[in-house]
Amino acid sequence: MLRRYITRYERQCEEDEAELALRRSRDEAQRAAERAREAQGVAEAATRAKAAFMETMSRELCAPLEAIMQMAKALDLGAANANGGAGEIGEVAAHLRDLIGDVLELARIEAGEVALVEEDLNLDSVIGASLSAIDARAQAKGVTLNFCPSATRIRSDGKRLRRIVDEVLTNALSSTPAGGGIAIELFEEREGGLMLSVIDGGAGMTAAEVDRALQPIGAPGTPNHRADTRQLSLALAKAFIELQGGRFFIETVPGSGTAACIYLPPRSVRRSA
Repeated sequence: MLRRYITRYERQCEEDEAELALRRSRDEAQRAAERAREAQGVAEAATRAKAAFMETMSRELCAPLEAIMQMAKALDLGAANANGGAGEIGEVAAHLRDLIGDVLELARIEAGEVALVEEDLNLDSVIGASLSAIDARAQAKGVTLNFCPSATRIRSDGKRLRRIVDEVLTNALSSTPAGGGIAIELFEEREGGLMLSVIDGGAGMTAAEVDRALQPIGAPGTPNHRADTRQLSLALAKAFIELQGGRFFIETVPGSGTAACIYLPPRSVRRSA
């Protein structure tokens, strides 16, 4: 009987220890979850604070920039400037204003404060408007623009999609040498998604250059401030396309040109005739 009592006692102790260990494990898991929630709250608050700071900074900087642009315009109208100095002032001010706007948009996306305004769109019209915007520069450079309309309709944020296409085409034109060509291709995938590719006639990029091109902050020491803006615009394009469930990526082979690809998910595609 004593042996049975000892056995039951040992079993009870083991069960009590197991229950105590389980309780401790649950308590630790609960504390870890609480710490994770607190850390997430701190991170979200920091992100919101950054977005608020960027918005305030944008307002503070854009006001004097607008004034500079207006004064530069007045100087150009009031007196002939052989060196184009006033026009240069206005151009740089406009560039800086757009750069600040891009940084602000990225901060808003990170803070989850950007809402897409989706509408039914004729994709041919969006692409056609972007092509018209660069047509004069392409002709002056001797670059051909090749696009075959497809009558594809999509649902997307028209204003932002147009800007993305504008930026991609501007980059393609900058990368394509005189006498080259740019091709805009549309391809409907089997599962219903849509791929829009803008293929330039440039020298292509390395894997490191592709990775750097899609980062919001460029490599240090870049001498061309406009290159930085284009890079920031590509990062912004990637963020906006991903916001609506799509993908933005670059395919390239050094020496064989670059394709900037915009993938829209099946839910964004309406029909194709």
